[in-house]
Amino acid sequence: MPPLRQFLRLALLLLALFSLTPAALAQSSTSQGVSVADRARELADARPWAGMVFAGSSVADGKLRDIAVAPWTGSWGDDTLLGGAASYRLARFWRFFMLDAELGGAYRFGDTEGGEFWAAAYVRYDGFPWTNYLYTTFGLSMGPNYVTRLPQVERGTDAQPETNTSKFLNFFSPEITFALPSRPDREIAIRYMHRSGIFGTFNGVYEGANSLIVGFRMRF
Repeated sequence: MPPLRQFLRLALLLLALFSLTPAALAQSSTSQGVSVADRARELADARPWAGMVFAGSSVADGKLRDIAVAPWTGSWGDDTLLGGAASYRLARFWRFFMLDAELGGAYRFGDTEGGEFWAAAYVRYDGFPWTNYLYTTFGLSMGPNYVTRLPQVERGTDAQPETNTSKFLNFFSPEITFALPSRPDREIAIRYMHRSGIFGTFNGVYEGANSLIVGFRMRF
């Protein structure tokens, strides 16, 4: 089965399990007139700690902006990723923005066979107009990323090895999450993980590794 099809089936399975969770944490509105969306934000912020488990696939080639828009154009399946992350909500500001700190790790099975670890700060936004119906957040991260073995795309080939490499790169990882407004403590997360040299800032590295993962996060 093609890796992208496996990934989509995993996403559908998680969504199916997610839809069976009881909607018991909040009512559609409160007696004080608080909106469903604001109530969802209050409930999410009330549980600052979160844990996520995820699975996904690496993308051997393709530019970040191209794969983010059309993921089927990438070369999938060199590595399968399994991992998890723990995060803490540091603050909410300007009503719709949040700052989270995250520590995470994954193992790459396949061509790489190695670990990956990161510490990141996520800035998230949840002011979407449909939040009364589907609590949605979008986040961007920055922070150090370390691998125990360089992914194939960063090593290059025997004929054309990469000139500049680094096990430490930047962790730039756009993520979108979905939750029921009554259960913002249970999220489905779709994340694009990108190891970036930030245009040569890290040891002259311009090539980076890309992965697409889907995960389930619980807040507590």
